[in-house]
Amino acid sequence: MKEENIKNILEKYKSGKSTLKEETFLFDNVDDSETGIKAWSSFVKKNKKVVPDNFNDDSWQSFDKKTTKNNRFKIGLMSAIASILLLSTLYLNNLRNQGLSNNEKEALLNEAKKMFIVAEQTKPILRIIVESDLLIVYTKIE
Repeated sequence: MKEENIKNILEKYKSGKSTLKEETFLFDNVDDSETGIKAWSSFVKKNKKVVPDNFNDDSWQSFDKKTTKNNRFKIGLMSAIASILLLSTLYLNNLRNQGLSNNEKEALLNEAKKMFIVAEQTKPILRIIVESDLLIVYTKIE
């Protein structure tokens, strides 16, 4: 029974359809009848590497360190670019607001003066007829 099982596993191994458990079983239970498999079994046993217990954890931690460094750099770079854009926008906006020439300032002042003159001209001229402590009577002159 054991030899039949080994032959079935050997056939699977040669066709490339065996599992890791089956291969381990095959290499551990090989006999001297199959010299090719015996040589291959001894080669596999000599060159077998043992994976450390915390291999996955160490690998992921090293990947995380590299990605966090890269992410920190990207975030810092984007922050610096955003700060520079904000400051330059504020500076240029401030320059634009202070850019009135003397002619423009004078035109604005004259326009404001005209508004006051128009308001004074529309005000009616009144003449006092009677004036007492409680009463004042006006007449309008046109």
